Amino acid sequence: MPGIRRGRRAALAIAMTAAAAVALTACSNSPSSTSSSSGPLDLKIGTLLPQTGTLAVLGPPEIAGVSLAIADINKADAGIKVTSVQKDSGDTSTNIATQSVTSLLSSGVSAIVGAASSSVSLSVIDQITKAKVVQFSPANTSPTFTTYKDDGYYFRDAPSDVLQGRVLGQAVLKGGAINVAVLYQNDSYGQGLNTNVKSAIEGGGGTVAADVSFDPNATNFSAEVSKALSSKPDALVVISFDQIKSISQEIDKAGYPFSKVWGADGNYGVITPDFKNVDIAGAQFTNPGVVATDDFKNRLQAQVKADGQKELSVFSYAPESYDATTLIALAALVGGKTDGTTIRDNLAQVSSGGEKCKSFEECAKLVKSGKKDIDYDGVSGPVSLDKNGDPSQAYISIYKYAKGNTSSAVGSEFGDLTKQ
Repeated sequence: MPGIRRGRRAALAIAMTAAAAVALTACSNSPSSTSSSSGPLDLKIGTLLPQTGTLAVLGPPEIAGVSLAIADINKADAGIKVTSVQKDSGDTSTNIATQSVTSLLSSGVSAIVGAASSSVSLSVIDQITKAKVVQFSPANTSPTFTTYKDDGYYFRDAPSDVLQGRVLGQAVLKGGAINVAVLYQNDSYGQGLNTNVKSAIEGGGGTVAADVSFDPNATNFSAEVSKALSSKPDALVVISFDQIKSISQEIDKAGYPFSKVWGADGNYGVITPDFKNVDIAGAQFTNPGVVATDDFKNRLQAQVKADGQKELSVFSYAPESYDATTLIALAALVGGKTDGTTIRDNLAQVSSGGEKCKSFEECAKLVKSGKKDIDYDGVSGPVSLDKNGDPSQAYISIYKYAKGNTSSAVGSEFGDLTKQ
């Protein structure tokens, strides 16, 4: 019996050794989600952008920006291949965003571009960043994100409303108004922007005659508009999303001139020439970012056509979406891996302080030559991400509506948040 046991033990030991060797071989040959010695890095990006809800107008240009960036990255054939998964962010009246993020995380994305709404992002930021996945918004402007505890995984290339509020308030004063009413939606977006608009107006010598909030989920705004206009302001600032359609009709009923109406990025572009209920000719709106060039617009239109989507009528945050996607890919390329932590650790580095480059292809050539300290300046501007994941410099553009609800850019202000 002892001899038989020893024989069995010897046979078992040999079998276990062989199994271990097979397991090690299998591990060494298994595909990696972050790097490959025989091929390009594989990077999967998710999008959490509005296809429905009060910011649905921003979804098409943002999605197009991501899609065009991915096409350019893959065309460059620079050692990284990018694929994407698109999900709807909805708005805060639904639970769509949470469901979408759950799906994106389960699909293995390393970074998520979105959401557009600050309030939506705040509802899912913990879910994303605790999974060690980068969240990069092309449109969040709430100041809340600057100090949010996200372990460094949250970024944005739209400037904080500290800057947009300053530019909007100053623009109202430059337009000749000194007695201003503000009507804003009562959420993180509206509150943050309202605070900074009021600060700029009062700091510039003006008076905030009325400061009126409204429920962002409401459908009737007659009482709030009446309250704001009862102060007899010589300018009315509206801070909203899709609600501007109803609000503008109440303003028209009150006989208040749209030449004295100002607004922010959330309501710019919502009213288009197709909207026949009211004509808002004379109204002006700020929008973070540069005015998209004709060349970039044409490339976006070609991309949406290739994707089988409708032609774009609004281009808001398309440049920021393009740059967010490009920066994510560059961070992975510099780090040599496509996991969220690697991307997080290299995003600021590829956006500032190094050798300038203005396209993914140009930047990738520098990386290939051994230069990992690069500075991507994109189609939205200099970007220059700081330690909080915020852009330290940015442009705020101003658009004016003409008869027929057409709009065009009338100016652009450069802001540097390092200089308060």
